[in-house]
Amino acid sequence: MRKVWLAIAVVAVVVAGYLGAQAYSSHVFERELTATLKALRADGQWQVERDDIERGWFQSRGRLLVAPATDDNWRVALPYQASHGLLSTDVSGALQVYLKESSSAGERALFGDLLPSAEPRWTATFETLDRRVKARLDAAAFELARDSDRLAFGGAWFTLAGRVGDISLRGQVASMRLGAAQGEIVSGPLTIDSRYQFGSAGGFYHQRNELSLERLEYHGGQRPPITLIGLHYRDETRLAEQLRLDASVSLEKALVAGETLLSGSLDMSVDRLDGDAVRRVVAQLEAAGKKSGGDLSALDDAQRQALVERLEPALLGMLSDSPRLILEGLTLTSPMFGFDMRGHGELIFDGENVAALSVDELVIDGESEAWRRHLNGAFTLYGVPPLAAMQLGLPPDTDTLDVVIEAGEVSINGRPLPPLF
Repeated sequence: MRKVWLAIAVVAVVVAGYLGAQAYSSHVFERELTATLKALRADGQWQVERDDIERGWFQSRGRLLVAPATDDNWRVALPYQASHGLLSTDVSGALQVYLKESSSAGERALFGDLLPSAEPRWTATFETLDRRVKARLDAAAFELARDSDRLAFGGAWFTLAGRVGDISLRGQVASMRLGAAQGEIVSGPLTIDSRYQFGSAGGFYHQRNELSLERLEYHGGQRPPITLIGLHYRDETRLAEQLRLDASVSLEKALVAGETLLSGSLDMSVDRLDGDAVRRVVAQLEAAGKKSGGDLSALDDAQRQALVERLEPALLGMLSDSPRLILEGLTLTSPMFGFDMRGHGELIFDGENVAALSVDELVIDGESEAWRRHLNGAFTLYGVPPLAAMQLGLPPDTDTLDVVIEAGEVSINGRPLPPLF
């Protein structure tokens, strides 16, 4: 008899633990969702609501409604269904976009009414213990035709993974084809790979983005077809004691009528921007954005000038460490025109006595002479095309260009910059 009661006690403990874990999982999901919506509302740029709510230990459902705070021309609805497990919650739903009709007070669905496509579907998994999220959005392919205009979209997918402070975004947009009477453009696929890392109170920020377009083609009537193959872009932003920006772009090959026109790459960076001053600029811009309803472009001339005056101390502080623009590498090769150019160099903004400068004069009045005197640098280009050398007033057999900037004055191979510039 004792064994029976012991077994009953064990089962009761297991069931209670299971139900407790289910309740906790549901509670954590609800808490995190509520906190996210609260943060969006506090941002001031979005109107966020939730309706059709049903909460439960095993399943929950509802609908999120999101719209810009200053634009009533569109809104997004996200109906969702959540299944709570012991260690995670699985969520699925649809992405519904509604556009306001200009001729009436009604609205139409972007997917279904305006585009012959099913609503994008999304799924997500929220890990209860470590707060990690994995999500995926899938957009269906569709074709749209109107008179002689045609659009064929091959579909797209995006994934989001990580937790607060470390988020990765990846995706791919399949080939697209846009045709009209004048010609046709074909592109894709386009791949996206990004990562965002940030610390508390903005102390650290790291962002990396990569875009790769496999192919872009243009066919236009009697004109020869133009094709770009392997177009890649990458940027990286690091904010700690200083702000550093790195960017690169490359093109494997550009073709005209099937013949190789050129290929090339560009790698450059900006560094030595004061990190604390950057944070002050960002904070002041965010505050100004909230005060103006999230639309700084709506400011009138007096308001813009007042904003520039408030930002000026922080903007000048960003330049106090003598920031520099570094051309780490430039390559441009053209078999068709017979040149192979390479280059490197740097441009430095002298931060000494930067407090004497006026951002207001530069931005509002366009007075740049005082700013130009802070510029110094040097660039070297090898394999310069003869035509470019002649346009600069140099002999056509000039192979190397030495560009020197001293206190804003530019010279090329020891000669002042021609009046052409």
